[in-house]
Amino acid sequence: MRGILAGLTSMVLLAAVAGAFGQDAAAFDAKHNAVLSKLQSMGHGYYSEKEWAEIDQSVQELVSDAAARNDGDAIVKAAVIRAMVLSDMRRRHGEALEALAAARQKVAGMEGVDASKLFVKEAEVQAEAGNPAAVADVIAAYKASRYYDPKPYAWSGLTGPGDPLVMARPNATEGDSLPLTIMEKALVRAKSAPGVSFPEATLTDIRGRTFALSSLRGRVVLVDFFARGWKIWEESLPATTELWRRYSDAGLEIVSICLEPNATGLDALGLPWSVVAGAPDLTRALGIFGETTNYLLDSNGMVIARDLRGQDLVFAVRRALGR
Repeated sequence: MRGILAGLTSMVLLAAVAGAFGQDAAAFDAKHNAVLSKLQSMGHGYYSEKEWAEIDQSVQELVSDAAARNDGDAIVKAAVIRAMVLSDMRRRHGEALEALAAARQKVAGMEGVDASKLFVKEAEVQAEAGNPAAVADVIAAYKASRYYDPKPYAWSGLTGPGDPLVMARPNATEGDSLPLTIMEKALVRAKSAPGVSFPEATLTDIRGRTFALSSLRGRVVLVDFFARGWKIWEESLPATTELWRRYSDAGLEIVSICLEPNATGLDALGLPWSVVAGAPDLTRALGIFGETTNYLLDSNGMVIARDLRGQDLVFAVRRALGR
């Protein structure tokens, strides 16, 4: 009888520990999702040091919580979100890389933990920093790691504006994996990061004018990739038009490149700058797979920044023009 009671007691204790662990994991996920939601709402705007300090504290609490529980999956999540803040939003790429390296070291000996996201984020950080060689090194390290699990996968989407890419690379071979595909895309992005020379291209606009991007040297150039129906582009269009009105005479040039498979009727938009109905060679060189994006180039054709909208774009253009 005493043995049965001892067994039941052990089962109750194990259940309690498992329940507590589950509650801890749920609490961590709730905090993680709250921080992620806050970051998504902040975007790339301008915030006070107090606001940044609050975000930094929230992220550090996630990191400390994950480390205290020695939860590998939580350590990976916390490190990725910390790198997102440091690199994507604060441009502190070195600190982001240190955080990812420390997390990778912590989970290296943990069974059942997939650290693929750490490699992916490291590749993205190196891409933002404009280091294609470093991205290639991350890809090689990932393929040599125990986390690399190549498998074929299907894809769907991109049938029209607003239709997201669910999986990438049709006709995948056995050597493919989704994390690897994302890192390969980061490798292409690294070649057009801020501080890198933008690829040369010869374009023909809808008015029949053929020109090379290099012919625009001496002017600040916004290269805007778009598709009608994409909300973020449509919402930004009035501000872009006002930017053109105010600064075209001061040295601003805009080139809009349509990403739609059937780019007819673009003249109905009435845009006063050059509009191009597709540039597949350029989009391939830049690793653009259907998403609207833009690049701001300085007067020497070097990338100043990417994906600027609203006041961020206005401030960057004014700085580039020296105004």
